[in-house]
Amino acid sequence: MNRKSYVLMFVESDWHALNLYDFSDYHTSFTINNVDTLFTFQSSDLIRHFNTKRFRTLPTIIDIECLDKQMSQEGKEFKAYKKWSAIQFLKHHKAIDINFKLSSKDFKIFMEQLASLILSLIQKDEIEKKRFEELELKINKIIYERQLKGVGINLEIAKAKCELIERKIYSIKNELQIDFKIYTPDNHNFQKQYLKDNNYTFIQSTLYSFKARRSSDKVCNLLYELIRNTQDLNSLLYIVSHWGGAKKTYPTYFGFGSITSRIMLRQPSLQNLRKVNRDVIMPDEGMKLLYVDYSQCEAGVLASLSHDKKLIELYKTDIYTDLAKNVIGDSSKRAEAKILFYRYMYGDETLPKKVKSYFKGFKTLEAYTNRIYGALKDKGKIGTINGNFRCKYVSDDTFSWSLSHVIQSTASLIYKNALISVYENVPNAEFLVPMHDGTLYQIPKPHFDKVKEKIEETYLEEFRKICPQIKGKINSGEFFQ
Repeated sequence: MNRKSYVLMFVESDWHALNLYDFSDYHTSFTINNVDTLFTFQSSDLIRHFNTKRFRTLPTIIDIECLDKQMSQEGKEFKAYKKWSAIQFLKHHKAIDINFKLSSKDFKIFMEQLASLILSLIQKDEIEKKRFEELELKINKIIYERQLKGVGINLEIAKAKCELIERKIYSIKNELQIDFKIYTPDNHNFQKQYLKDNNYTFIQSTLYSFKARRSSDKVCNLLYELIRNTQDLNSLLYIVSHWGGAKKTYPTYFGFGSITSRIMLRQPSLQNLRKVNRDVIMPDEGMKLLYVDYSQCEAGVLASLSHDKKLIELYKTDIYTDLAKNVIGDSSKRAEAKILFYRYMYGDETLPKKVKSYFKGFKTLEAYTNRIYGALKDKGKIGTINGNFRCKYVSDDTFSWSLSHVIQSTASLIYKNALISVYENVPNAEFLVPMHDGTLYQIPKPHFDKVKEKIEETYLEEFRKICPQIKGKINSGEFFQ
């Protein structure tokens, strides 16, 4: 059977398919097979379709939202819409009129515009195209195979945790209302306004902005706890209520889930569960869980790329502990110091003078940061040695995010290379859940120690390939502890 490429949409209980390279090849009631290349913004529905048909191998599936993130090279500031959809995608790229309304008579035209835009995005940048073909498609294969198989869960633990978290959320809201007269704490506009009213810099997200201030502002701490607990509750409720039975959950995996190419999970977002709630995840029978992640990943990447000898030497011990000792005055406050490091990397101009002075002590790092800013200013975009570019927003003259993008994108590249290498070269290592810089695997119990050692070697080797200036470090254990 000849391999073809189709854009797929599931509408009114039917799959519609249009050949990307031959618009006369258009079908309703399309019979989906596992040899074609399928572009869709409904990847979760498509994988569920393969699951119900008992397919054990998947075709090449490309999520259009992820493709858009990679090829458009645009951060959130470019987006006029908050929630991604195929119609908004076409309107944003001016492929259809802003007032376009989808109807049955215009449906094929809509599909043709979708196909044309997909083709133009793929051809937009040769470097990104090469990355897409050589890296991202391999990642898609890994994550969609896991989405098809699902992740083991303990339903009774999930139910019990829902009750505990609901009580915790009630307690937090009660405290905000009684002590601080805050009656709509979960309203996003209120959260942003609170940051603005207190002259707190917005760092990456409201959640992270509150996290950065939680030690010095009680309201920030409560709002952070509210958001984190609400996120966990939503994920656990989805596990409890959704299809899959009592032993499996089927998260939606996004291979290019952020502008820095992080792999993201939604419905449920297992990767964002707090450690205290992660014991809902269970290995399959006869398997044992292994969690492995990079230690000081972004700090190590920054040290290697900047060639700052002082920072490289600190990585050998612990950069965050040194920051805690010399800025906070307490080496035990490593978690608080890590937040300060990320605020520096995000270009937060409101950092205390003592923190700014600390980082100015790394002369080679400061010169490297200035080169990154200059490269973005001159070229209009910044990325890694393997694509993952991000364009400068037209009205943005601060370039504050550029260092963060380079470091996080490079960390993501290392991580994805490690995932692929383990998948291709380490038998019996079953990928389950991607974290920020780490992965949850399940391994047959008789092979656990040998496979664990091989995974660790692979992760260290992939780090060395991109960051040869330092000797990488990893943490690993039987679970998330």
